[in-house]
Amino acid sequence: MTIQTYTTGQVLTAASMNSLQKQAVMTFTTEAARDLALTSPTEGMYAYITAPTQPAATGAVTGVPTGIRCIYNGAAWVCITPVMATTMAEGNTSSATFTATLASGGTNPSVSVATGTVAQVTISTNQYNNSTFINTCSVDITGASTIASSTVSTSFGALLTQGSDYDSVSTTFIVTGLTAGVNVFTLHYKSQSNQANFGNRSISVQGIA
Repeated sequence: MTIQTYTTGQVLTAASMNSLQKQAVMTFTTEAARDLALTSPTEGMYAYITAPTQPAATGAVTGVPTGIRCIYNGAAWVCITPVMATTMAEGNTSSATFTATLASGGTNPSVSVATGTVAQVTISTNQYNNSTFINTCSVDITGASTIASSTVSTSFGALLTQGSDYDSVSTTFIVTGLTAGVNVFTLHYKSQSNQANFGNRSISVQGIA
């Protein structure tokens, strides 16, 4: 995309006005093309990327848009398009500390997305225990940031159920204190004791400018 510029005294023609209207939403093929064209972005600038190199996701089913919306928050470009990953397969763990590995659980859902210092995260599962203990699902964050799932669980959000009832649960929460850049959000699980089971697991993440 070529950014239209104007000079003092220039006559505005129909063609130049049409070009200006098209720039209301600046469109680029990649993040690199955007950064090449917008060398000094200002806060609030909005752009659409038609073939982004980010975001990415893993899971049995992923919702990675072919084009993303992003906004410049004054320090970094933030992806404000939600990205999702889901795995229906049920897996289990007896780990008393958070783990990304579930026996027979298939591909663990994970989302990679460019954020600022804040992101919105939505997670959901079907979960139960083989006994009367507590089952917990939360998110581990790596990449530009390093925030352990134990911290996310206590400071931002988690799914907790107790006992052998088959519960479908979901929550949306805000994570703060991120390092701006590409961050990876991965579902993690633990059992207070005995075997905890988790199925129909999904995660959706978007940056907040």
